[in-house]
Order: sequence, then C-alpha cells, then structure tokens
Amino acid sequence: MVNRSLGLLLVGAGTVFLILALTLHIAGLLYGVILGSSIVLNVSGAGILMKFIADKKLANL
Repeated sequence: MVNRSLGLLLVGAGTVFLILALTLHIAGLLYGVILGSSIVLNVSGAGILMKFIADKKLANL
C-alpha cells in the first residue's frame, strides 16, 4: 500500500514539474533542472508502481 502511494505521489510531482516547464517562460539552467527533475520523478514513480503491480500479481498466484 505504501509503494502505491509513493509511486503515485512521485508521478504526480513529476507531472506538476512537467506542466511548470511547459507553461513558464524560463530558459537556461533552470529549465533543464525542472525538466530533468520531472523525468527523474516520473521514471522512478513508474518503476515503483510497476514493482507494486508485480508484487501484487505474485501474491495472487
């Protein structure tokens, strides 16, 4: 249960950073930091969610 909440939280935060990067008119290093953090948060959140799903499937076997 904790992994699902953590994964959803990370994906949500990554989505917020992506929307910020697309809507704010910023350039340079700050744009790279916001976009990079969005990518890292989304990938790590998706990984945690996939592990949660795999664990749930193994528990049901």
